[in-house]
Amino acid sequence: MDKILIFEDTGAKNQFIANCETTKDQANDLITLFELFQDLSSVTTAEMFERLVSDPVGYFDAVLRSNVDMKMTGGREPEPATLATLFGYNRIDYVKSIQGMPITSGCKSCKGETIVRKTRPALTDARWTAYKSFLTFTPSGFVLNDEAITEYCQKFNYYATEPKQLEVVDHYNALVSILNSHDAMFPLAPTDKELLTRIFGLHIEHPPYQGRFLINSEHLRNQIYK
Repeated sequence: MDKILIFEDTGAKNQFIANCETTKDQANDLITLFELFQDLSSVTTAEMFERLVSDPVGYFDAVLRSNVDMKMTGGREPEPATLATLFGYNRIDYVKSIQGMPITSGCKSCKGETIVRKTRPALTDARWTAYKSFLTFTPSGFVLNDEAITEYCQKFNYYATEPKQLEVVDHYNALVSILNSHDAMFPLAPTDKELLTRIFGLHIEHPPYQGRFLINSEHLRNQIYK
């Protein structure tokens, strides 16, 4: 069966790849942030990261509780904020960092003013779920899964495969060929070329409306898939 690529949605493809890149960076930033504010646990597996990203604050608190041997009758658990303060973990700034709120550095400038550091909201579970199939966990953090990304990017390619679709492709190829042949023999004014490109949904080689007529691949895609 004939298969002709008629249009590649490069805008959507590039946006998808950029989203994968951003998600990778956000995932690694979340790991760095979690490990920066405590020294009780490191993220060493994809499963651990899944628990972290699903509830960054809850996971932080669970690590505190599980590593501090404090028990009380009646099954009551210690308050995470109190535990963090008791053992010197800055839970308050960790929570602010997850939320993207500014935090103080804990030191003073030469003018006696508190130095404030801006943060960005952490990776959300919804964003992670949408793009995790395109990332791979390694001992050094997440990297792009190039094979999965390449396979998914095929969705942005539009092909003509059926007889009627191929007939439309042949029609536009013939149309462009005839217009260019006519223009070579009887040169068209730029205003006429502009009108023809609008009527037939074509491109022109050199704007403003000079040179050969060209197929507008996006218009061709719309004609075939309408």
